Amino acid sequence: MPLDLDIGHRSRRLEQLQQTLTAASAGSRVELRGSLRDGMADLYSDIDLLWLVTAARFGAACDTLEQTLATIDAVDALRWDPDTDDPRRRLVFARFVDDPLFWRVDLEIRAEGDSLLQSPTLPDQPWSQTHSALMCAVAAIRALLRDESAVAAQLVSSGFEKIHIPVSGGSAPDQILALTDTIYDADDTWALLATRVRDLHQQALIDS
Repeated sequence: MPLDLDIGHRSRRLEQLQQTLTAASAGSRVELRGSLRDGMADLYSDIDLLWLVTAARFGAACDTLEQTLATIDAVDALRWDPDTDDPRRRLVFARFVDDPLFWRVDLEIRAEGDSLLQSPTLPDQPWSQTHSALMCAVAAIRALLRDESAVAAQLVSSGFEKIHIPVSGGSAPDQILALTDTIYDADDTWALLATRVRDLHQQALIDS
């Protein structure tokens, strides 16, 4: 089945996110980031947002984010960037069950104002390099659809590096499939996501 992306669905999802996040924390506002902000988004672009909340409500906004997003739709994944060392900033990657893998939500949450900062609870969640490798595969597929073969090659190489496996031979599409199959065969935890990435590979690069 060829890749079928409904840009209207992404627009509705963006509107839902803006409305829900703004309502979830008094005095907050949501701004676009990245290609959406710059007017450069295409069919494959993810959803980059900045959520500005008051410092006194920063912790609560972060701690209840998963519940907040679940009021929009079922959340498939929620990952907090472990490398964020600014106490007034958090970066989270979210994915809804019913959304294409391309349309991940990359949400920066930032505290603003001079009120006393309420810090969030540290998430009890290990950062999975295997998950990151699969996201590299998704990003590489996106790059190929944009005719960015060099970018795709770099992303595939990064994916293999994350799981400590030498980069396989062949074309970039072959390497993406090899990366995905390696994870599927080696780690049952990520077999379902690997299957989704493999299906995306088929729809985007083979059937189209």
